[in-house]
Amino acid sequence: MLTRLFVVVSRLRAIVDRRHLDDDFEAEVATHLAMLAEDNVRRGMSRAEATRAAALRFGGALQLRERHRDDRGFPVVDTTRQDVRYALRSLRRNPAFATVAILTLAIGIAAATAMFTVAHAVLLRPLPFAEPDRLVEISEVNPLKGWTHSVVAPANLADWRARNTVFTDIAGYIGLDDRGASEYRVFLSGAGETQPLNGIAVMGNLFDVLRAAPLAGRTFTFDETFKGHDRVVVLSHGTWQSIFGGDPQIVGRTIVLSGESVTVIGVMPPDFFFPNKTAQFWAPIGVEPDLFVKMRGPHWMHTVARLRPGVTVAQARDQMTAIAADLERTFPDSNRKMGVRVEPLHGIMAADARPTVLILAAAVGILFLIVCTNIASLQLGRGVGRARELAVRRALGAGRGRIVRQLLTEGLVLSIAGTAAGVLLASLAPAVLVQVAPHALPPFATPRVDRVVLLFAVALGLAAPVVFGLLPALTTSRAERLSMRTETTSRQATRAREVLVALEVGLAVVLVVGSALLARSLLRLQQVDPGFRPDHAISFKVYLPRARYPDDAVQARGFAEIERRLRGLAGVQAVGAASAIALRGSTFTTTATVEGRAPDDYEQELRHKSITPDYFRTMGIRLVGGRFFTDHDGPDDHVTIVNEALARSYFHGADAVGRRIKFGRPKDDEPWVTIVGVVTDEKQDGLDQDARPAVYSTVAASTQNPETYVVRSPLADAGVIEAVRRGIRGIDPELAITDVAPLTDVVSLSIASERFRAVLISGFALVALGLAALGIYGVLAYVVSQRTRELGIRLALGAHPRELFAMVVGQGLRPVAAGMAAGVLGAAGLTSIVRSMLYGVRPGDPVTYAAAIGVLLAIALAACAAPALRATRIDPLIALHED
Repeated sequence: MLTRLFVVVSRLRAIVDRRHLDDDFEAEVATHLAMLAEDNVRRGMSRAEATRAAALRFGGALQLRERHRDDRGFPVVDTTRQDVRYALRSLRRNPAFATVAILTLAIGIAAATAMFTVAHAVLLRPLPFAEPDRLVEISEVNPLKGWTHSVVAPANLADWRARNTVFTDIAGYIGLDDRGASEYRVFLSGAGETQPLNGIAVMGNLFDVLRAAPLAGRTFTFDETFKGHDRVVVLSHGTWQSIFGGDPQIVGRTIVLSGESVTVIGVMPPDFFFPNKTAQFWAPIGVEPDLFVKMRGPHWMHTVARLRPGVTVAQARDQMTAIAADLERTFPDSNRKMGVRVEPLHGIMAADARPTVLILAAAVGILFLIVCTNIASLQLGRGVGRARELAVRRALGAGRGRIVRQLLTEGLVLSIAGTAAGVLLASLAPAVLVQVAPHALPPFATPRVDRVVLLFAVALGLAAPVVFGLLPALTTSRAERLSMRTETTSRQATRAREVLVALEVGLAVVLVVGSALLARSLLRLQQVDPGFRPDHAISFKVYLPRARYPDDAVQARGFAEIERRLRGLAGVQAVGAASAIALRGSTFTTTATVEGRAPDDYEQELRHKSITPDYFRTMGIRLVGGRFFTDHDGPDDHVTIVNEALARSYFHGADAVGRRIKFGRPKDDEPWVTIVGVVTDEKQDGLDQDARPAVYSTVAASTQNPETYVVRSPLADAGVIEAVRRGIRGIDPELAITDVAPLTDVVSLSIASERFRAVLISGFALVALGLAALGIYGVLAYVVSQRTRELGIRLALGAHPRELFAMVVGQGLRPVAAGMAAGVLGAAGLTSIVRSMLYGVRPGDPVTYAAAIGVLLAIALAACAAPALRATRIDPLIALHED
């Protein structure tokens, strides 16, 4: 043990005191040579002959010095340091190559790191709660209603809590729309101008399920879930800081929300959010406790539950399925075919973004391989030019492994520089993404360059030299002897570069085909008729506080007065309101019975909206039959207007006007409602989704709060909105408008994720095309330079320049054709993955494939043209003279 320690210490000392030991060894070698030379002189040799004979007898002094350095130190450390120094000198001598390689690698690593930043935020980073892997969401499924992931009936949730043994507890909450944005809107008054706040209405046990402790004060008790104990609120940290100035006395303070006084009982920590980062406060649901356990018809609660220790998701799913089956037997009317779905909470929150993130990650992976292939091609071209240098090193005793290691070290130096530049570029990606595509990611995910992302970038930078450097290193290191001609090495390098070009083109085909499919799909979506006219129209929401508008009749009059006031504004052509406008879903759903059908024949999932009489005219929705609503249609008239989807589905093409339907099952005690009009379908859930059967009631008959107004005017949006604010403030100074958006933005937002995917992958495809063109050009330019003598002879013997041009271009297109064939096969296999993301385009669409191949072929021809033209202009005399 002591001996080993002594050896290690000696070698460390040798590394530190290298120069002194080198000088001592040089002096010792010189002494031995001098002694041998003196012996030779005494034997009668001349001084020159004696010195030469002494050197020959002593042997290779250079090899001896290297062996001595290896024996006295750590060979790996010494040779690595030498390789790094040599690599830096070599790259300094070739700044153009180094710059191109580093920038190309920076693009690949920046794209890969940025995409990993997004993927880590969406798919990998745990939710910021205690034991987040124990949190699940429970939703309801029902094949009769077409539900695969639905909100929950409160009474069912109450029974789940009472009967299960697999969860520590189950909590419910409301206040989310389909995009994860808060819809529980209140208005803070009494502290200057009225301002809207987004909140989440929750059961009192929510924070206990999440195991989330407040920064100040306390959270809710379960009793505070219900009416009579619900005048309390918990603030987010951001709300406490930005609106209340970080008031240290905020706990216990009374504030006025939508006209009602509530007490602040707690403030959450800065890093807490639930269910998204737009929630500014949490308040109890405030429902009557007796009513809560009886509501099985309406479904309006999201849930979160915590698994007991040792219980798996599968076990929880089995027990909840059994409970749901028992509830179906007990309550057959409301719970027919009502099942449950139990999934990890993180997976549910990331579900919508997962396909986009995965397809973009695959595209970035392909782009990174193209980058590595391109750099490998550059390395090969440069390596052939260094054949003489490497042959000299082989002659001086360097083994092939040593040369391979040297070349890989050069690749590592390039990779380190490229990684540094790539991480710098990638660090800008989160801020750019938030600005350019704020709705592309789930509300809970915040991309940031943290330690995990940096480790990924470092790992990528270390792996990259192996990917792009191994083949060039093995090919280039084959030089066996010093030669002025390197035809053999050149042929090997040319073949290797052609393989790399074929690979690069094949990968580019996959990216281009994928981007073309998504681009065509986006174009088809943009051409879809949304069912309304989005031009020159602005939408906004108005919420009437219950404290001043306590019942439906008062609210209906308030909404009518707002519409009347807005209609009188200068430049306003039309005004209408709906509880949910087009592309924003519906207000609620019910079952429906058509008059004259059998007692057991009824419809599921009829969508409802309440509207003002001018809603259809303002939106530009056409009347197909019957009439629109008028101001005289009151709550006791029992009339409705339906869309074409309902007329087709319920009446099978027969005239629906004058027919009667009931919003319930045949035996339910609901009034019959007469259809007075049929309108064209407006898109409800997205441009790529067919309209579902829907009915429209007047606001007077079915008041919903809030209502979304649409104002049509040819004037500038900013002026219209300011006039609207003044008009509404003139009715009630404490009212405010929210969610202001031109209808064109509503349409644009509905395809934001599709646009994001198409634009980003198209950008990757453009980079791939550029790199492929660079690779093709590089190979062909190198071939022309290596065949200058041959081409000159061909011209001297009478070859026509056109024939020479065709020959060179043909040689350049040979690996391109092979790569295209492989790329088409790869694209056919991989693009089926994006089938669910396409609209109006098939994954195997021949037009898309033909266009992608045509673009690549045109770029390949352009890349081949310059070297081919150069070949036709070679002067035979100069070519022969140079040889």
